[in-house]
Amino acid sequence: MITQGDRYIGGGILEFKKSGETTWVEIGEIQEAKINMSVTFADAFSKDRVQKKLVEKVAKEINSTTSFSTQKVNVHNLAMFLLGTESTENYSIGDELPDGSIATEATTAVKIKAGDNPVIEGSLRFIGDEDGAKKPVILIHQAVITPSGDLPMIVDEFANLSYEGAILETDDGFYDEYLMDVGA
Repeated sequence: MITQGDRYIGGGILEFKKSGETTWVEIGEIQEAKINMSVTFADAFSKDRVQKKLVEKVAKEINSTTSFSTQKVNVHNLAMFLLGTESTENYSIGDELPDGSIATEATTAVKIKAGDNPVIEGSLRFIGDEDGAKKPVILIHQAVITPSGDLPMIVDEFANLSYEGAILETDDGFYDEYLMDVGA
């Protein structure tokens, strides 16, 4: 939410739309999200005197990155974390299931093939919570996302999936941020 003092605090959800697709998929409730913009400059110095002086700065490179984490684990964000693809496998009565048991009824299991999709590229949309008068919405036009950290399998706390990404510049720029009235 954006408070009366124009400060942002709170959470929101993050959605991902894979390049070439039209459907947004919810990654989940976000525990932490960051965007970083950085500029690399070329500096020109005057050496007319003993002490050199900066006379011009030219931007030669602009980079933008993002990072985020979620504690909601679903098939979509787990597949992203595993750099994999999701599918389903059908089992008939009597088939051996992935856990070693035998199917007593026809069943379907979700399968993620890890490492099958090493480049996760698409758009990200962060929608801030609606507890205040305004909510932020950030639309990242194109990013390449990679997992960051370990896959929590046995943990004492809630598991977090963390990601990093390079924000790519498109014809629309790096990203757009909107400040929307709640309920609009």
